[in-house]
Amino acid sequence: MTDIAVVGYEYAMATAASLILPGGSEHHLPRSFSIGRDEDNGLVLASRSVSRRHAVIHETSGRWFIEDCGSFNGTVVNDDRIRPGAVLPLRHSDRIQIGPYAFVFSSPAETGDREQTEAFEAATPGYERQLSPLQQRVVYLLCEPWLTTGSLEHLPSNDEIAAALGTPGATETVKAALRRAYAKAGLSDLPPHEKRRALCRIARQRDWI
Repeated sequence: MTDIAVVGYEYAMATAASLILPGGSEHHLPRSFSIGRDEDNGLVLASRSVSRRHAVIHETSGRWFIEDCGSFNGTVVNDDRIRPGAVLPLRHSDRIQIGPYAFVFSSPAETGDREQTEAFEAATPGYERQLSPLQQRVVYLLCEPWLTTGSLEHLPSNDEIAAALGTPGATETVKAALRRAYAKAGLSDLPPHEKRRALCRIARQRDWI
């Protein structure tokens, strides 16, 4: 897209983190990466709704964070606007909205919650585990045809869900979100097509959609 430009930089492959842009292309991140309208940012977004220096994504001690730089219109992560100046930890598959642009943060090393107490998680019944905002959005898009027509015969593919999210090409992100939803619903051992149908029914029962 002509209104999005990635400025040349060197990055450390060991960080293994990237942003998936609206067109589906993937760009690896350096350890500190600024986003904004000015041309000296690592990611330049040519929209008047984007501040000159809007947000920064950076890595500290192996953990990734996003910080809103006091932008006028704010930075949204998984449908929640973060406070100006706040530093928020990022996890794999998080959706970032800046102005009219939607990105997906990709970092397989961030699939787990490092601050979560594992024993408590293991003891928590599956029905009590709620979906993250991104997982809930993906599950809703999967179930939307069923909610509209009442039929489970024609559910969207992962590619179609990625396109509906505004991030075509982010199929792996959709697959990761669905895997976690299947696990929380206790459906991991079912065949793929059967899992998708069963997830729709369970999501309705548990008020996930």
